[in-house]
Amino acid sequence: MANLGISNTHVNQFDGSKRAAKTRHKIQMAIHVVLFSAAFLFVAAIVCGIVV
Repeated sequence: MANLGISNTHVNQFDGSKRAAKTRHKIQMAIHVVLFSAAFLFVAAIVCGIVV
C-alpha cells in the first residue's frame, strides 16, 4: 500500500485548524456587526441632527 503521509498528528492539526477557522469566523462576524452598528448609529445621528 502507498504511504499517503497522513498521520494522527496531521489529522489533529486539521481538526485544530477547523476550530481556529470557526473562531476566526466568529471574530470577523463580531467585527462586522460592530462596524455596521457604528455606521448605522453615525448615519442616524446625522439624520437626527445630533452630528453636524
